[in-house]
This record gives sequence, C-alpha cells and structure tokens, in this order.
Amino acid sequence: MRTSLIYNPTAGNGKAAALYSQLRPQMESFGVEVFQTQGPRHAIELARTFADDPNRTVISLGGDGTHHEVINGLMPSGKAIFSVIPAGTGNDFVRVLDYPNDPEAILQTALHGTPRPIDVGQAGNEYFLTVSGIGFDAEVAAWVNHRAKAGSGRSVFLRGILYNLLFYRSQAVSVMMDDRAAETRDSFLLAGGNTAYYASGMQICPGASIHDGTLTVVWIERLSRLEVLPMLLRVLQGRHLGHVRVRSAEVRKLTVDGPQELQVHADGEIIGHLPITLRALPNAIRVRMGKPN
Repeated sequence: MRTSLIYNPTAGNGKAAALYSQLRPQMESFGVEVFQTQGPRHAIELARTFADDPNRTVISLGGDGTHHEVINGLMPSGKAIFSVIPAGTGNDFVRVLDYPNDPEAILQTALHGTPRPIDVGQAGNEYFLTVSGIGFDAEVAAWVNHRAKAGSGRSVFLRGILYNLLFYRSQAVSVMMDDRAAETRDSFLLAGGNTAYYASGMQICPGASIHDGTLTVVWIERLSRLEVLPMLLRVLQGRHLGHVRVRSAEVRKLTVDGPQELQVHADGEIIGHLPITLRALPNAIRVRMGKPN
C-alpha cells in the first residue's frame, strides 16, 4: 500500500505548517510521499493523479477547504483510500471519523485506520464532504474566506456571522426535494448535510450520517434580525429542529432555484450561484476511520 500526502502550508494560518514539521520525521519513516500545494485548486490536480489507484492512501493535511479540493480530485473515481490530518479553521469533517486528538495518534489513524466506505455529497459539478448551503451561511463562508484570514476556530465564524447580520436579507427560493413538487418560500438559509457539522462545530444538520445514502436538508425560513441570534444559538447546540421556522428532511436529491446572486458553498468553499442541484452519492469512497470511544 503506497501513501501520498497532499499538504497545504497556508491552512489554519500556520497551523498546518507547524503540524507538518512536527510529523515529518514519522512520515519519512513510513515512506510517505509528500506533495505541497502551490495555490488554490492545486490539491485537486495532485489528487487526480492518484484517483484510480486502489492500492494508495491519499492523506489531506490542511483544513476542510484542502480536504474539499482533495476529494474533488479523487472523485468521481473514488478508487484510492482517503484520510485526513486536520489543521484548518473549522476542522469539521474529522469530527465524524472517530479520530484521536494527539497529532501522532492522528497520523497513525490516517495511515493505518480501518478503511470504510462513506457517502459523498455533490453540488452541481463539485463534491463535498460536510455541508453545502445557500443563503446566509454561504455569505458567512465567503466573508471568512476573503476577509478573515487572521484567527481560527469558531471565533472567526462568529465574526463573520455578526458582520453579515448587518446586510443580509432573506430571499425567496424554490426547492424540490427528490420527486416532490417544488415549494417556494422566503428563506434565511438552506443546508444539505452529508455530516452534521460546519463552521467549527455548528450542528446545522443534526442526525446527518456519512453512511445512510442521503443528505439531511435543513431549511430555515425568513427570520427577523432579532430572531437570528437565538436561532444561531440553537444551531450551535443542534436544538433548532422542530422550531416553527425550520423544516428538515432526508433526501437523495435536492434542486434549489432563486435569485442568481445567491451564492452556494460546499465545505465552506464558494462554488457558484443558484440554481444548484445537490445529490447524495452512497458509499462513494473509502476513508480511514478511527475507533469509536
């Protein structure tokens, strides 16, 4: 089994570079090939060269944005085994992999963890691991990516939330879930989750699973400014389902249409604008998993 590591030195505002330096001796002892990204989307090109090799593990060292690029290089073939070493701002994908906390133990799991097939989401022509969203969360993701490079963790997302509260307005979007009739509603945000988490641990899609072949859709309808912060506190704790302004469903396919200026994110990366179709791709790739606590 060959192992290649795709490493983004800019991830996590220096966190990835420090972690790579710490783990480099162990990687060398295991014969890991290291490929450093040179800029945006380069990880896709690097990963694409390994996508058809079922005897190779491809490790992504960086944040969820780096993992997003690597999975877009490995898909749609999905023959290589995927694993991650988290070193970014949010680190949401690793939350569902039962990884340990110690960096050296994380490396051992990334190298030798049990490969299990997981679902992958698709948004238009892009693949995603965690959540794809439209509306307020996409505006926050754009702000975080372009204006908030200093800092990491949940605080940077909270700053983006507070900034966008001043300007964002709910807009009407049309949503068709699987083969049901389309519905149009004024919407604060709509998220399709392959996992529960985004924005550094916010549980936007509680109950979402990488093993059930569906996306968990959470559709939050129009909120007043005074309603937004209480709703976001509920989201932080995963307690928003059942709220009168929140709808949820499990779907295999979701089509969203509306104002073309509305951005779409996937794994926190802006990938385009409406309209968009989201899909769940069951058992799309093998990922090295840790042992449940």
